[in-house]
Amino acid sequence: MFDSKEPDIINKVFNPLKITKSSIVEFSIGPLKDTGIYKFKKIIEMSVGNKSYSRYLVYSMSENTEYIFEVFPGATGQVEAYLYNIVDTIPFDEEFLNVAGQLYLTTPNGDEYQRCTMPENEGRIDGVSGRIKVYDIQSDQVERIVGLKVWDYERDVNGITEYLNIEMMEDSGMFRIFVGEMIEDVFYKVYQGTK
Repeated sequence: MFDSKEPDIINKVFNPLKITKSSIVEFSIGPLKDTGIYKFKKIIEMSVGNKSYSRYLVYSMSENTEYIFEVFPGATGQVEAYLYNIVDTIPFDEEFLNVAGQLYLTTPNGDEYQRCTMPENEGRIDGVSGRIKVYDIQSDQVERIVGLKVWDYERDVNGITEYLNIEMMEDSGMFRIFVGEMIEDVFYKVYQGTK
């Protein structure tokens, strides 16, 4: 008879999209609109405060380009999703650490963002502490677990909220800066794949 091929959902890390090793995703909005299919490369389980969410590292098979697809599970079973691209990495720098957490942050090209975390507090805010667990989908291995600090900013761009996220890895002090926007679930489609 026929063998039933149930999807083999990844469960070594938090996986709110319930993807499998062969899952793919496509987008119908933003910079990835009509750019083809994206394969899942890594799942980064994020634990910040009392929240857990996941960042999926997705890449274009045709363009060899990577993006971060961040997913927060909602109380009603719905997910909140953001699509980020990495815009810069900065080795640890005491001066930049003093900039992170200010109420306003201006990028080198002049874009001004306002801090999302406690925006009513004018003084410098230390980053929110958290932990990540990085899982490589192809090798089926957790690559590393490390602490980090996170700062979140936002700005309005023609009626759309654009987010700027700064992470600092506690083991290396490396800063990574991401820019992106929230996307509704009607603008992406995840294909689960099979065994």
